[in-house]
Order: sequence, then structure tokens, then C-alpha cells
Amino acid sequence: GVASDAISFTLHLTNDATAGRSITWPLSVVWPNGTVPVRTTAANKTDVYTFYTFNGGTTWYGNLSIYNY
Repeated sequence: GVASDAISFTLHLTNDATAGRSITWPLSVVWPNGTVPVRTTAANKTDVYTFYTFNGGTTWYGNLSIYNY
């Protein structure tokens, strides 16, 4: 994107039948209070994340919107 572009997306992250999966976020993602949210690790459960940027993707602001459903 262009450096001045504002972009957002929603990520539905669903675990498979194996519990305990983890995720590593890119360094360009920042979280509220600088704390990466704890991810659901239960089998077959979903977390929903929202991300937005106003600088074409240099920095992404992440938020855990829905946890463990």
C-alpha cells in the first residue's frame, strides 16, 4: 500500500483438533498496553482479531476482539 493508506482486516483464527497451537506475530504488530494477548489453545476453538494501519502497513494495531468461541 501507499504510506498514507488506511487499511483494516479481521482474522478468524480457528484451532484444529490439536490443542496447544501457538502463533508468532510480526514485529510490525503493536498491541494495547504493549501486551500480546493470550491466544485460545483449546482444540476447535476460535479467536477473532482485528488489525488496522494508517501508514500503509509499516505499523499494524492489533486487537483481540473475540476470545475462545
